[in-house]
Amino acid sequence: MAIPELYLEGLTQRALRGQEQLNTYKLGLVEAILKETLRAGEEQDVGAIRSALQTALDVARWELRPAPRSSPRSEGTGP
Repeated sequence: MAIPELYLEGLTQRALRGQEQLNTYKLGLVEAILKETLRAGEEQDVGAIRSALQTALDVARWELRPAPRSSPRSEGTGP
């Protein structure tokens, strides 16, 4: 799976199950990526290993961006 697909799946997991389940899902993905990389071992070149490690890091860093905060003026509560 490519990162955009994984990211969308992560968003789906969070929406369906909440943040705790998303964190569990992310940890499972990171573990699977690292195990697969170790299993392939010497068969992979340095570029493939770096790519797998970067994917694992990208998954670990997934976070939903908080919704932009509205200014009091835009809500009609300001001066």
